[in-house]
Amino acid sequence: MELYETGIMAEKVLQWKADESKTPLGGSIELLPLCNMSCKMCYVHQSRAEMDAEGRMLTCDEWLRIAEEGTRMGLLLLLLTGGEPLLYPEFKRLYVGLSKLGIVLSVNTNGTLIDEEWADFFAKNGVRRLNITLYGKDDATYGALCGNPRGFSQVMHAAELLRKRDVHFRFNCSVTPDNVDQLPDLYGIAKSFGVALSPAEYMFPASRRGKGAEEQYRLTPEQAGAMAVKNYLYRYPDADLCLASRQTLEHRKQPPRLKDLKGFPCHAGRSGFWMNWKGDLTACGMFSQPSISLKTHSFAECWDYIVKACQQLPHCEACERCEKQNICQVCPAMCYTETGSTAGRPDYLCEMTGTMIREMERLAAEKS
Repeated sequence: MELYETGIMAEKVLQWKADESKTPLGGSIELLPLCNMSCKMCYVHQSRAEMDAEGRMLTCDEWLRIAEEGTRMGLLLLLLTGGEPLLYPEFKRLYVGLSKLGIVLSVNTNGTLIDEEWADFFAKNGVRRLNITLYGKDDATYGALCGNPRGFSQVMHAAELLRKRDVHFRFNCSVTPDNVDQLPDLYGIAKSFGVALSPAEYMFPASRRGKGAEEQYRLTPEQAGAMAVKNYLYRYPDADLCLASRQTLEHRKQPPRLKDLKGFPCHAGRSGFWMNWKGDLTACGMFSQPSISLKTHSFAECWDYIVKACQQLPHCEACERCEKQNICQVCPAMCYTETGSTAGRPDYLCEMTGTMIREMERLAAEKS
């Protein structure tokens, strides 16, 4: 959910404690499904007509009421996302109101709407981090992938405005067939601004938009697996890939991570949650069930329901027996979006992980 700074030990301890006590420490608010771009792989984006046919956005006052209830139970961190959250009509009032509740805020954005006024707003009100998705190295890629032939120029302008104001941001990247060969360039762009780049080789199927795994616009599992290994070199160009591969492969000898697991292996349903634009609380934004309405139940009632429901989720027995599980990133949400069931075997993940292992074995053997 992009909530934590992974290198800070105090935050790791806070997460562990929250997981143990089932405290809703951090979550995401999906403010709206609308966006000013139309990315081929997006799992959220709806048109205005589609949104209106399905429900309505919660108001600022409704969100503030929910957040206030959450703070009484330990809520400290929130990620505002969408769609494109800066399109939310009451974004600035909501942001200030959440800040006054003592909540630490981060924002996911495509960055194309950030102008002088928005940059001044975040400089004045503070933000833990803006996560700006960098979809390509030029306007042509943005045009092909996102339907916005000016997107790259807009994001570069936004990044410059934020840098001048010392607003903390980083770049994310959804790796797709349109930009898979551009990662070295994207790392270079991030470096030029002195910020990190966080690529995601795995793309969830857009099941929330009624699309199955076979319709998803993404890399083949073999491409994704190879890119996951190659990305390590892009991120750490001076790293010893032989040693890193050996160390990663050693994880297979550790106790199986999925044995006796209840719920999600991450923080979802333990200390983390997702609230969609209609006011439904779920454990994970990629996973629409179990869910419960925050409009008709208190935050405490909803959180209690989600925690208990997640503990009852069936798991994939094939994954629990698999020797690759300590390297594979599989989770119930991936099983569900890939197969329609949390107990389904996600072949895409199996093939992706198999490619990763074969590539690491090749690298590990190079100096032996």
